[in-house]
Amino acid sequence: MTENTESDSRSPVETTTHVDRPPRFPGFNGLRALAAILIIGVHTAWESGFSLGNSLGKYTARLDIGVMVFFLISGFLLYRPFAVAHLRGVARPKTGSFWVRRLLRILPAYWVALFFLTTVFHNIEIGAFGWRSYAVNYFLLQTYTSDQGFNSQILYGITQAWSLCVEMSFYFFIPFFAMAVGWRRLKRTVNGRLAAELIGLALMCVISGVWRIYVMKGASTTSLIGERGLSWLPAYFDLFALGMFLAVMSAWMHQEHREPWWLRHRSMPWIAWGIALLCFVLVAHLGIPTYPLYVKTLRDGLRQELYALFAFFLLAPAVFGPQDQTLVRKFLNCWPMASIGAISYAIYLWHQAVVSWISTHFHSVAHSFVWLFLATLVLVIPIATASYFIVEKPALRLKNSFTWFNRSTTAILHDDSPSNDPSS
Repeated sequence: MTENTESDSRSPVETTTHVDRPPRFPGFNGLRALAAILIIGVHTAWESGFSLGNSLGKYTARLDIGVMVFFLISGFLLYRPFAVAHLRGVARPKTGSFWVRRLLRILPAYWVALFFLTTVFHNIEIGAFGWRSYAVNYFLLQTYTSDQGFNSQILYGITQAWSLCVEMSFYFFIPFFAMAVGWRRLKRTVNGRLAAELIGLALMCVISGVWRIYVMKGASTTSLIGERGLSWLPAYFDLFALGMFLAVMSAWMHQEHREPWWLRHRSMPWIAWGIALLCFVLVAHLGIPTYPLYVKTLRDGLRQELYALFAFFLLAPAVFGPQDQTLVRKFLNCWPMASIGAISYAIYLWHQAVVSWISTHFHSVAHSFVWLFLATLVLVIPIATASYFIVEKPALRLKNSFTWFNRSTTAILHDDSPSNDPSS
């Protein structure tokens, strides 16, 4: 009995035989590039005073939306192999192998950047709590302790690394979520498996909303959670869930050969990006403060949902439809965007230090948003390129040093090409 005839009352049989080659998603490096550029924009706009002193500051202050784009990218690329395995009824990717690859992708480049910026260049402080500050920063625990000042709004270490704390939590969460939604999967039809995935993702969104309301209304007064609870994984479940939703629907459509015509239409990328732009304009007019750290209210719940919709529609053209058609996709796939996207993780790690260095040594440049943005981009690219070739790529090769790191029977479901290798 094949998977396409699972309406039969008999249980589907798990199989690891022939499966289709997975589709490629070459536009994702371009999406990473956009996200990195947006994040440079928000920090240079703040450092130059543009966000506070210009009428357009309400827009530049919302360029932190780039972080949310990274979250959805992670949700899509990292969860898609699990979704494919679940929907097909084959073995899931090995949890240990998944975690090792994620650690090798994130920690070496982060440790090198943190060491140089705190110990060699003394560009940033690591904290005033001795060995505990080092442990907290090197093991990405900043958001879980008041030592880093999340309640007092004084941050140490690589301040933007708070999002890496969220990412690391997400990496730990993915295999357990996949096991939960895949429970008793062999007794379900393909549509039943799809329903289980969608129910699980809906629950993630509900938990996210309840958690944020709880923290903002009650937990902010407690010493155990405090306002830093808004920087924990549950607060961003909805964002990751949207990326995972794209992964599930992409996997299901590919398996069933059911991609709707309107997703393949040439106007879809333009409509999707038009909606994304509308979401960005709307969020800029919510009246939220333009300075980066402030006491969050329930209005920020609407801000996050608009951020999520922006990222969702930004990603959609890179997920669905012919990836070699329309100007939008060609822009994402072009060499400059793909190249910046490949080094986007190192750009994320180093750009804030570059901004601070320029501001310290070139005051005239630092007071111009445009010049500070361009100077930061020009200087951080060679640094990020060095990090990518000297640290990141060699670190990923270390996966072969682990004798138990073997590809699972679903190896064909993975595409380790640069276009699909997540570097969020």
